[in-house]
Parts: sequence; C-alpha cells; structure tokens
Amino acid sequence: MSEVIQGAGDSVDRREWLARCFWSIITLVGLGLAAPLVGYFLGPLLRRRETLRVRLGAVSDFQANQPQKVEFVLRQRDGWVTEEGRHAAWVVKRSTDDVLVFDPRCTHLGCAYHWQVKENRFLCPCHDGLYDIDGRVIGGPPPRPLDVYPATIEGGELFVVPLAQRRS
Repeated sequence: MSEVIQGAGDSVDRREWLARCFWSIITLVGLGLAAPLVGYFLGPLLRRRETLRVRLGAVSDFQANQPQKVEFVLRQRDGWVTEEGRHAAWVVKRSTDDVLVFDPRCTHLGCAYHWQVKENRFLCPCHDGLYDIDGRVIGGPPPRPLDVYPATIEGGELFVVPLAQRRS
C-alpha cells in the first residue's frame, strides 16, 4: 500500500517523494563536482595577467645617439616556480623623451649583434646582417628590422616589457 503525502494542494506518494529527494541530492553533488572543474578550465581565461615591466635605468644615464647594451634579470613566475634569466637589450636614446629599445638578437637567425662605432651601424657577424641606428635593415640577409621592446619613461626612468614576457 502506498502512502500519500499531502501538502500545499497536491498529493505525492511516498515513492515519488523519495525519487525527488534522490535526484535532488544527485543534482547537488553533481553541481558540487562540476563547479571546480568549470573554474579550473575557465579561470585562466577570466584572470587578468599583470604585465611585467623591467627597469633599465635612468634616461639621463644614456648618451644621445650612442647605442648602449644593457643587461637585466627577468623573473618569471609559473605557478609555484620562479625562474630567473639574464637578458639584454640595446638602448638608443634619441632625446629625453624618445628612446628605442631593441631585442639583442638578429632577425635573421637570432645571433647576437653589436654596435660598430666607426661605421655607425649594428653588425650581426653570423651572416653580415647590417642595421642602422633605428634598427632598419641596410644590408645582408635579415628579413625585417630589429624587434623593438615596448618602452615607457616614467619619472625619468626607462621601463620595458621584454619580448619573452609578451610571448607567454
């Protein structure tokens, strides 16, 4: 014999009431398990990543139209691990508020280039790639100008966002 539970206007037998309780509990457990999974997969899309800026020095420390190689340490955090790497950049000060900062690798094969003072140009010794002081190709096999780091000047200090940081 089936008992009838009477409530606010409708009648539900015991078996149907137990089925509703069972499926309600299953639904709550399922949602409890699904919420962390959804957060795990969608969390990185919703999280705003802070752009790492590196201080290269005071703008007054650089001479106008004299490229200077600057080395810096880039600390990148990946979860619990923080890695440090030494990086470099070429700084060309045009004026007190106009500074170009170049990646130190040739755009042909990634070799390190250097500044030739007498010829007033950058030379990549691997395949004789030549660049002018603005990073434009003036000779050799490089397919494009030198890569430029985004640079900002704040309070007389020069900051850049290294390409290694932008790729991640």
